[in-house]
Amino acid sequence: MTVRCRTILGILLLFIVGAQTLVDYDSDSGRRFLIWALCIGATNPQKCVETEFYGQLILATFEADCSDLVFGGTCRVVIDVDDGYTLLGITFKAESNIESTTSTLLNQQTLTNFGTYGQVQTDFLTAFGRIWNNGMGAYMRNLWTEYCDLYISFSGHSMGACLAQMAAVRFQEEQWWPAEQMFYFGYGAPRCGNEDFAYYVDTSLADKFNIVWFNDAIPDYPTSTCTFGNAAAMGQCTNSYFSCCTTIHYTSWSSVALNTYSTCTSNTCPVATGTASDHYTYFETTAADVNSLTCTDTKKFP
Repeated sequence: MTVRCRTILGILLLFIVGAQTLVDYDSDSGRRFLIWALCIGATNPQKCVETEFYGQLILATFEADCSDLVFGGTCRVVIDVDDGYTLLGITFKAESNIESTTSTLLNQQTLTNFGTYGQVQTDFLTAFGRIWNNGMGAYMRNLWTEYCDLYISFSGHSMGACLAQMAAVRFQEEQWWPAEQMFYFGYGAPRCGNEDFAYYVDTSLADKFNIVWFNDAIPDYPTSTCTFGNAAAMGQCTNSYFSCCTTIHYTSWSSVALNTYSTCTSNTCPVATGTASDHYTYFETTAADVNSLTCTDTKKFP
């Protein structure tokens, strides 16, 4: 670690120690991180960033072929920084053909060890390992030595949100940025792993939000035998799936009027009757925006 990094980090911690939260959830921020995740998954991410997020700088992109996994195509992570060099973004692309993500598909997955940090879906572990070993791990290690004073955001849509959770836990394993400097926004995330993993996600981040759009039932899968009602704890439900994070559940939305969401207890907001399209229409976007967004000089998401 450089002297610069150590000095600035010490100053930064003087301001954040004792604070209740790093970020508060609001709909503007929620929509912004969702649009950013869509841009990262676009056919031309650089153009999307230039058009939709002027001033953001993509530092690096790492990809892997995940066509043999539940992702059905390319896995991707993009590392970016804001123009003030205060926030690093770690954003993962969603799976290809998001309409094919169903409860049946998710229930076919099995759990496997994520090192000593609980268990995750086997295909998620494989995908994350490919991206990490394709350069992400080495790049972030170098970035940490220079920019350990920055805040970190992790985000992703659907299965990409699970990879974002895994990245947050891996950063803690590496003892890079402390939890007090990191937060997470996930959209329509399925249950990524067991309760031990959910506990490690919760404790690796200062603030963590799983956003659920109306009757999107994907966050309730894979089916779990765990008992819900409390936040994740170690050693409780190790053989089935659990949900991390604070869940934000939308029940109404308008871009020009008031919208309504609730904060759910026990990290989950069960949906009585799921609506498949709600999984890929967050904040009035479309499946095409997830699967095949191509940006132009004209701003698509005002």
